[in-house]
Amino acid sequence: MRIKKLKFFFLIICIIQLFYIFHFRSGFEYEIIKSPFNENSGIFYALSPAVIESNDILKRHKATDFNLSEGLKKDTYLYQRSIEFNYPIRINESSQLIFFLNDEDFPNTCKIIETGKYLKLTQC
Repeated sequence: MRIKKLKFFFLIICIIQLFYIFHFRSGFEYEIIKSPFNENSGIFYALSPAVIESNDILKRHKATDFNLSEGLKKDTYLYQRSIEFNYPIRINESSQLIFFLNDEDFPNTCKIIETGKYLKLTQC
């Protein structure tokens, strides 16, 4: 009888540990499963806010191409994610629309089109 209670106790502990690992340690978000076929499902968990903001700004201005400042190009994560997430809007080195970080200096010849929380879009 005592061995049965001990086995049952260990079974309950194993189930609790599995629940803990799945729920708290895996980083899984239930919001992604609630709407898996929505266009923007899960982007807030996968991308930085600056990349999402760049996409919103480009869509509002109906841009066909854009460029990133040297400060943004140094951050390889932001550079790569900006190229991937903004597709089909392509990056073009000769584009007049250039993104700068808010705390980054830009040339005097550039005119600010829109300033967001993380980025500013300029026309040079």
